[in-house]
This record gives sequence, C-alpha cells and structure tokens, in this order.
Amino acid sequence: MKIAPQSIRVGTRSLPAQGGFLHAQSALDLLGLPFPSDWQQYAHTQTLTSPARDFGCGPEATLSLPEFVRLGFASQTPQARRWQKSAQSLIARMLAGDVHLSAQIAEANPDPQAQRWLHARLGNQNARKALMSTVARHGGSETVYGQLGSISNRSVLGSDSATLRRERGVKVTRDGLNTDELLRLSYLESATARAIEERGVHGNEAILGVHRQLAERERMAWGQRHQGHPAGVGSPAPSPSPSQTG
Repeated sequence: MKIAPQSIRVGTRSLPAQGGFLHAQSALDLLGLPFPSDWQQYAHTQTLTSPARDFGCGPEATLSLPEFVRLGFASQTPQARRWQKSAQSLIARMLAGDVHLSAQIAEANPDPQAQRWLHARLGNQNARKALMSTVARHGGSETVYGQLGSISNRSVLGSDSATLRRERGVKVTRDGLNTDELLRLSYLESATARAIEERGVHGNEAILGVHRQLAERERMAWGQRHQGHPAGVGSPAPSPSPSQTG
C-alpha cells in the first residue's frame, strides 16, 4: 500500500510526518542528534511514547510535536541552539499577538474546515466585544455581562459555560464550540447590540429583556430551519439579519 506523503514545516525545513507524528530520525537530525542504535532504550530514557508509523518503508520511530519541542529545548548542539533561537522568536511573536504568525499557523493546518472555524471564532470575538461596548454605553453594569453570556449559552448551546468546558475539555468556552455554534452566537450578539442602539434601551433589566427576546427568536428560527434534518446533515441555513429581528 502506497503511503501518501505528509510533512510538517519546522523552521526552514519540512520534516516527514504521518498522522501528526514526526519521522524520528529526520527530527533528531534537524536537532543535530544522532539516531540511537537502540531506539527502545533511548525512548525509555527520554520518556518518548509515540507510536511507530509507516513512512513508506514499514513502521519507523516517531516523535510527537511536544516530544520534539522538549528534546529541542533540552539539547545543546549547534543545530538545537539555532532551533531554540527560532522558537523563542515565535513565542515572542505569539505573545505580541502577531497576526501574520496567526495566518501562517492557519495556512499550515491540513484541516480544510479549520480556516472556516478560525474565521468564525475571530468574528465571534469581535461581536462579543461590540456587544459589551454597547451595553456599557447604555448603562449596563456589574452582573449584566455574565447574565448576557448565560442567556446566549442556554439558548444556543443548551448548557452553561462550566458544564460545556468540562464536557468538551477546554478552558475557554468558545474554543470548544463548532463553527455553526460560533456563527449563531455572533449573530445573536450582533443583533442584540443593534437592537439596544436602535431602541435606546438603558439599564441592566432593559438590556437583558432585549437579549432574552432575541435569543428566543433566534432559537426558534434555528429549530424551524432544521426540522427534519438529522444532526450533521446538510448545510445550515443562515440566520436572519439583525434588521429582521426587531
């Protein structure tokens, strides 16, 4: 059986990979480390547990990406020190919020749906910020921000944040949402922000009343559009525009 070629870019080099695991010999070579004659003993000593993968010539040793990073920072060869310098630069760019680095990471992801999810995630972040800003301008204070989130989560996700984070194994609620859920939340929060502005409501109770009303409308519209469609079948119909809600 022919193995489809895969690779993961590390610095200026592309290392052979299968299923997200690096070809161990190639990875060690990049770090200037010799491939051990007794891989099992070496793996035991270094606490390496990645499974063998077939790169076209039968099963061969692999390294997971965390294992590669750990070995890279622990090694003191000239090649490893060059890699460490590059890795430190990447970490600094990440902490600075370098969007060019984000674009590079997104482009490197082999999942064709990943960019759609990322676009939805960033759009949702902007919708959330816009809603919070609108609420603050219209007299929202203290607990209203958390209450708005609770209403959104109950309506769109059918759960509270703590339960969802636990069930989906994430620390940030919206990192655990799928693309459709993010799009629904973005629509709901954008619609609420617009309705608050257009209706001129003021204060926590009035703001929450608008949000509850729109959340209920969005939930009912979503349910009506998906009646008779099993989960995961077909493309979701778009939610109505904010101007159609109120």
